[in-house]
This record gives sequence, structure tokens and C-alpha cells, in this order.
Amino acid sequence: MTAAGLTSLAVSWWSSPIDRSIDDGGATDTYFPRLDPVAFAARGVVPVAHAAFAFVLGVALGLVIRRTLPAMATTFALYAAVQIAVPMWIRSHLAAAERTTVPIEPDGAPVSIQEGAEEIVAHPEVPGAWETSQQTLNAAGHPAPVPSSFADCLRTGSSPPTLQQFEGCLADLGALGYEQQVTYQPAGNFWTLQWAETGLYLGLALALSGFCAWWIRRRAV
Repeated sequence: MTAAGLTSLAVSWWSSPIDRSIDDGGATDTYFPRLDPVAFAARGVVPVAHAAFAFVLGVALGLVIRRTLPAMATTFALYAAVQIAVPMWIRSHLAAAERTTVPIEPDGAPVSIQEGAEEIVAHPEVPGAWETSQQTLNAAGHPAPVPSSFADCLRTGSSPPTLQQFEGCLADLGALGYEQQVTYQPAGNFWTLQWAETGLYLGLALALSGFCAWWIRRRAV
């Protein structure tokens, strides 16, 4: 835990000029904002809680399995699963998110397409934010799939569409009233998310510690 804390302190200190630049509207194409799932886990107080949870998880599995290598392998697998699950499904709900709706137009927020032009991703100018979800809205403001006419507009045979063609198709889609709703965690939520996730991991560590005490007393009887 001490090593994790010192490493996090060093990383946070080294990257602080980059973080300030991004939060102030700097170049986000070059550096990840500190709310990015990978960067977030290496900053602040969260790494200390991660280390505490990993240690107690290993102790608990060692008590139950009672074989060193299988316990180590199981600890690694479970810890990796938790480290994947928390950023994907839990972290974004630990603080109140914000939403913004941006029009789909060539001169608006940068837009990219995915899944064969069946999904649109907008990137509004929100410095340092972590975009957690996207939704396409129709002219009535209701969630709707991207119309097939957009994919037809982009179809050029074997070659990719030109920039002018792409912008023209975006303009046609915007003229139909389609917009993109973006849900994100603002940069100001960094410490709120840090303390919330720290509490989550320390709570898990305490629960596992209680389990270890119960398991030892149970086997001693």
C-alpha cells in the first residue's frame, strides 16, 4: 500500500502540468485526461485502496485454497476481473454525470462513425471529461437508430467516402433533426470519483478481512 501510494504520488506530480493543460482546454488528442480509465487508476488515492483490496483478496483465497500457486493464480484472475468490471460498469455511477446534446452538422462537434455507419460518436468540446455513453436522438428528441439513408449516402463501392461526401451526409442527417446526446463525467468530478472508489475498495477489503477472521475461528473450533 505504501509503495502504491508513493508511486501514485510520483505519477500525479509528474503529470500535473499535462492535467492542467487538458482541463483548461489543451490538446486532448495527445494526452489522456486524468479521468480516462487507465490514467484514473494511477492517480490520487485509488491505487492505495486497490493495493489493500488485492492484498486482502490474496490472503482470503490463501486461507480457503491453502495451496500457494492456485491461490496466486485465482487472486490474479479475480483481481483482474474486478479491475475490468469497475471502470466499465460501476465507476461512472459513483458521481453524478452530466449530459449535453450536440447537433449533427459538419461544422459542429467532431463526429466519427462505427459499426458500418450504424452508430455515430460525437466528441463535444468538454475539456478533461470522460465520455461514458452516447445516444442518437431523432427530431422528436427520442432515442433512435441512425437511419439507413445515412449509410446509403456514404456508400461509394470499394473506396472510402471523401471528406466532402461525409460532411454532406452529416448535413443531410442534421437537416432531418437528428442530434447526439453525450453523457460524461466532468473533469471536476475527479476527486469525488477517487474518494468514492477508494471507499468501495476499502469496503471490500474490510468485508474480506471479516471473512478471514470468521474462517480462522471456524477452523479453530
